[in-house]
Amino acid sequence: MLPCLVLAGSGAARAGGAGDRALRLSVTVNDRASGGERPVAVRAGGQVVKRYRLVNQGGADLHGVRVRDPGNPSGVVVRCPRRVLVGLTSMECVARFRALPGTRTATVRAEGRVPSLGLTARATDRAGYTGVLGALVLGERVRVAVAAGGAAVTYTVANRGNRALYDVRLTDPALRLSPGALDCGGRPGVVPVLPSGASVRCTATVRRPAGTHRSTGVATATDRVGTYDSAGRRVPAPLLTARAGASFTVPEEEAQDGEGSSGGVGVGGAAPGAPGSGVAAVPPPVGAMPVGPPAPDAPPATGAEAGAGAGIGVGEAGVGAPPGVVPGGVGGEGLVEAPPAGPEGVREGGAVAAAPRPDPPRPASSRPESSRPESPAADATSRAAGLDDEGFLGRLRRRGREADEMGVVVMLLLLLVPAALAAALLGNRRS
Repeated sequence: MLPCLVLAGSGAARAGGAGDRALRLSVTVNDRASGGERPVAVRAGGQVVKRYRLVNQGGADLHGVRVRDPGNPSGVVVRCPRRVLVGLTSMECVARFRALPGTRTATVRAEGRVPSLGLTARATDRAGYTGVLGALVLGERVRVAVAAGGAAVTYTVANRGNRALYDVRLTDPALRLSPGALDCGGRPGVVPVLPSGASVRCTATVRRPAGTHRSTGVATATDRVGTYDSAGRRVPAPLLTARAGASFTVPEEEAQDGEGSSGGVGVGGAAPGAPGSGVAAVPPPVGAMPVGPPAPDAPPATGAEAGAGAGIGVGEAGVGAPPGVVPGGVGGEGLVEAPPAGPEGVREGGAVAAAPRPDPPRPASSRPESSRPESPAADATSRAAGLDDEGFLGRLRRRGREADEMGVVVMLLLLLVPAALAAALLGNRRS
């Protein structure tokens, strides 16, 4: 048999069907064809599964097969089941990672060598994905207006994603604010379209009672972009939600600060417990009356005037009573001055009022003629009238003084009677 001679053309050399174009490459992203013109949409942060299908169309085995994909994140390795791709066979390499925002497309390169011929087979394909980032951000600030008795709440809604947001709604459950209660640039709390990188400010004014309150703003929107999961299933656009909160305190109004405060009059006109007053804050007793010598040119207190001061702390008797004041008054309530010896306490209007103390007695020679009693009968009558008006305490003290004088008489009798008896007995013996 004559040998056959095969001449190679001017193209790439082939030996048994092998050559630099024997390798074929195709790439899918999440089981979707990843053409360079329309990358597969994947939600940012979702899983990306890239599959690289390698086909050896030649008869020679390819050794040291490897795949390089610049579109993958740094550090991600394309793993192949083996390093040798036998002629006329295929295999699949895989890379897995999390999607990053933005469009990530690149030219993928695969290669394998035929050592016996010194050939390297290469193949390329363009593939990638688009990371869809829906980022809704909400900020909140509260400014309390004391004069207006309320608070101005400002919400800032921003689109930090790479897709436009639609139907942006803003509410505040804690403050019970619906979208219609907010003003977003002349519109209610619903923004039809919020472009990527844009923001809008919404305001609301609320009135709350004094105290600490909480605001909880909630914003919702959608980017209306459907994506694909790692198994190639289509996923509808999610509802994006952003939350913010702030605490604020509404102080008491100035008009309310004075309410509930009570004042009193102490010694020298200072309020009880005030600095420099020297008077403890003691509540005035019920039924207390002014005690002490009456003011000059002041008429004597009548029964009606004494009863009108009940329940009001007035003068020294209510707070910080001076020496000489003891419990007393109507029904044992209040503070009254203990009258000294003599007819000084005078009952008026059902309460004990203090009477001016009389001057010390003068000698009989220095008294004016008009003040001397004309006769013993007139003196007895004046004394009897004084006894009737001296009061219970005056009588009690007078009786005590009389008892002391009676004790002196009895002592004298006890001393003189035995002496008289002894003298009588001695006189009888002498006779």
